[in-house]
Amino acid sequence: MSRLVACLHLLAAAVGLCLIMPVLAAEPQSPDMVKTGLHILAGIYGDMDRKLTAEQYDRLPHENQEFQEGSGALRDAVAHDPAAFKDKVEAALKDCLAAAQKVADESKSHDKSKVSAALASLATSMKALNALFPAALRSEPGTVDPPWVKHQK
Repeated sequence: MSRLVACLHLLAAAVGLCLIMPVLAAEPQSPDMVKTGLHILAGIYGDMDRKLTAEQYDRLPHENQEFQEGSGALRDAVAHDPAAFKDKVEAALKDCLAAAQKVADESKSHDKSKVSAALASLATSMKALNALFPAALRSEPGTVDPPWVKHQK
Protein backbone atom coordinates (compact mmCIF):
# COMPACT_ATOMS: atom_id res chain seq x y z
CA MET A 1 0.00 0.00 0.00
CA SER A 2 2.82 2.45 0.82
CA ARG A 3 4.30 1.78 -2.61
CA LEU A 4 0.95 2.81 -4.16
CA VAL A 5 0.89 5.99 -2.06
CA ALA A 6 4.47 6.80 -3.12
CA CYS A 7 3.55 6.27 -6.77
CA LEU A 8 0.50 8.52 -6.38
CA HIS A 9 2.67 11.24 -4.79
CA LEU A 10 5.16 10.94 -7.63
CA LEU A 11 2.35 11.11 -10.17
CA ALA A 12 0.86 14.18 -8.45
CA ALA A 13 4.26 15.90 -8.48
CA ALA A 14 4.70 15.13 -12.19
CA VAL A 15 1.25 16.49 -13.02
CA GLY A 16 1.98 19.60 -10.94
CA LEU A 17 5.24 20.13 -12.81
CA CYS A 18 3.44 19.80 -16.13
CA LEU A 19 0.96 22.46 -15.04
CA ILE A 20 3.73 24.83 -13.90
CA MET A 21 5.95 24.46 -16.99
CA PRO A 22 3.72 26.56 -19.30
CA VAL A 23 3.73 29.35 -16.71
CA LEU A 24 7.51 29.24 -16.52
CA ALA A 25 7.70 29.28 -20.32
CA ALA A 26 5.84 32.61 -20.33
CA GLU A 27 8.76 34.28 -18.56
CA PRO A 28 10.50 36.12 -21.40
CA GLN A 29 14.26 36.01 -21.80
CA SER A 30 14.45 39.81 -22.08
CA PRO A 31 11.93 41.09 -19.52
CA ASP A 32 13.19 44.70 -19.55
CA MET A 33 12.78 44.84 -23.33
CA VAL A 34 9.29 43.32 -23.07
CA LYS A 35 8.32 45.88 -20.43
CA THR A 36 9.56 48.69 -22.68
CA GLY A 37 7.74 47.27 -25.73
CA LEU A 38 4.44 46.98 -23.88
CA HIS A 39 4.99 50.45 -22.39
CA ILE A 40 5.47 51.95 -25.86
CA LEU A 41 2.25 50.40 -27.15
CA ALA A 42 0.28 51.45 -24.07
CA GLY A 43 1.63 54.98 -24.38
CA ILE A 44 0.63 55.23 -28.03
CA TYR A 45 -2.81 53.93 -27.12
CA GLY A 46 -2.97 56.77 -24.59
CA ASP A 47 -2.08 59.23 -27.34
CA MET A 48 -4.89 57.80 -29.48
CA ASP A 49 -7.33 58.18 -26.61
CA ARG A 50 -6.28 61.81 -26.06
CA LYS A 51 -6.65 62.54 -29.78
CA LEU A 52 -10.14 61.05 -29.73
CA THR A 53 -11.12 63.07 -26.66
CA ALA A 54 -9.91 66.24 -28.42
CA GLU A 55 -11.67 65.09 -31.61
CA GLN A 56 -8.40 65.30 -33.54
CA TYR A 57 -9.44 62.53 -35.92
CA ASP A 58 -6.92 63.52 -38.56
CA ARG A 59 -4.05 62.68 -36.15
CA LEU A 60 -5.19 59.09 -35.51
CA PRO A 61 -3.68 57.62 -38.70
CA HIS A 62 -0.31 59.02 -37.55
CA GLU A 63 -0.80 57.41 -34.13
CA ASN A 64 -1.60 54.13 -35.88
CA GLN A 65 1.64 54.42 -37.83
CA GLU A 66 3.53 54.92 -34.57
CA PHE A 67 1.73 51.90 -33.11
CA GLN A 68 2.71 49.77 -36.10
CA GLU A 69 6.34 50.91 -35.81
CA GLY A 70 6.36 50.59 -32.01
CA SER A 71 5.34 46.94 -32.29
CA GLY A 72 8.87 46.22 -33.51
CA ALA A 73 10.18 46.80 -29.98
CA LEU A 74 8.04 43.94 -28.68
CA ARG A 75 9.00 41.67 -31.57
CA ASP A 76 12.67 42.35 -30.82
CA ALA A 77 12.04 41.67 -27.13
CA VAL A 78 10.78 38.14 -27.75
CA ALA A 79 13.10 37.33 -30.66
CA HIS A 80 15.11 34.82 -28.64
CA ASP A 81 12.22 33.22 -26.79
CA PRO A 82 10.92 29.73 -27.62
CA ALA A 83 9.06 29.50 -30.92
CA ALA A 84 5.74 28.49 -29.33
CA PHE A 85 5.78 31.55 -27.09
CA LYS A 86 6.85 33.86 -29.93
CA ASP A 87 3.98 32.50 -32.03
CA LYS A 88 1.47 33.35 -29.27
CA VAL A 89 2.90 36.84 -28.92
CA GLU A 90 2.93 37.36 -32.69
CA ALA A 91 -0.72 36.26 -32.99
CA ALA A 92 -1.81 38.60 -30.20
CA LEU A 93 0.30 41.41 -31.65
CA LYS A 94 -1.25 40.85 -35.08
CA ASP A 95 -4.69 41.34 -33.51
CA CYS A 96 -3.48 44.57 -31.88
CA LEU A 97 -2.07 45.88 -35.13
CA ALA A 98 -5.31 45.14 -36.97
CA ALA A 99 -7.28 46.89 -34.22
CA ALA A 100 -4.98 49.94 -34.37
CA GLN A 101 -5.47 50.06 -38.14
CA LYS A 102 -9.23 49.93 -37.57
CA VAL A 103 -8.94 53.02 -35.34
CA ALA A 104 -7.15 54.84 -38.17
CA ASP A 105 -9.70 53.66 -40.73
CA GLU A 106 -12.68 54.68 -38.59
CA SER A 107 -11.10 58.07 -37.87
CA LYS A 108 -11.77 59.07 -41.48
CA SER A 109 -15.49 59.02 -40.68
CA HIS A 110 -15.08 61.60 -37.88
CA ASP A 111 -17.77 59.61 -36.09
CA LYS A 112 -16.85 59.63 -32.42
CA SER A 113 -18.91 56.53 -31.57
CA LYS A 114 -17.28 54.46 -34.33
CA VAL A 115 -13.78 55.58 -33.39
CA SER A 116 -14.53 54.96 -29.70
CA ALA A 117 -15.68 51.43 -30.49
CA ALA A 118 -12.53 50.79 -32.52
CA LEU A 119 -10.38 52.15 -29.69
CA ALA A 120 -12.19 49.92 -27.19
CA SER A 121 -11.47 46.95 -29.44
CA LEU A 122 -7.80 47.93 -29.48
CA ALA A 123 -7.78 48.07 -25.68
CA THR A 124 -9.28 44.58 -25.52
CA SER A 125 -6.67 43.15 -27.87
CA MET A 126 -3.89 44.86 -25.93
CA LYS A 127 -5.15 43.34 -22.68
CA ALA A 128 -4.95 39.90 -24.31
CA LEU A 129 -1.38 40.67 -25.39
CA ASN A 130 -0.45 41.84 -21.90
CA ALA A 131 -1.90 38.66 -20.40
CA LEU A 132 0.84 36.64 -22.10
CA PHE A 133 3.44 38.22 -19.82
CA PRO A 134 4.02 38.33 -16.06
CA ALA A 135 2.05 41.07 -14.28
CA ALA A 136 5.20 43.01 -13.40
CA LEU A 137 5.94 43.60 -17.11
CA ARG A 138 2.48 44.66 -18.23
CA SER A 139 1.43 48.14 -19.29
CA GLU A 140 -2.31 48.31 -19.65
CA PRO A 141 -3.68 50.50 -22.44
CA GLY A 142 -3.77 54.18 -21.57
CA THR A 143 -2.18 53.85 -18.13
CA VAL A 144 1.22 55.23 -19.08
CA ASP A 145 2.80 57.89 -21.24
CA PRO A 146 5.13 56.71 -23.97
CA PRO A 147 8.78 56.52 -22.88
CA TRP A 148 9.73 59.53 -24.99
CA VAL A 149 7.43 61.86 -22.97
CA LYS A 150 9.36 63.53 -20.17
CA HIS A 151 7.41 65.04 -17.30
CA GLN A 152 8.70 68.15 -15.59
CA LYS A 153 8.64 68.11 -11.82
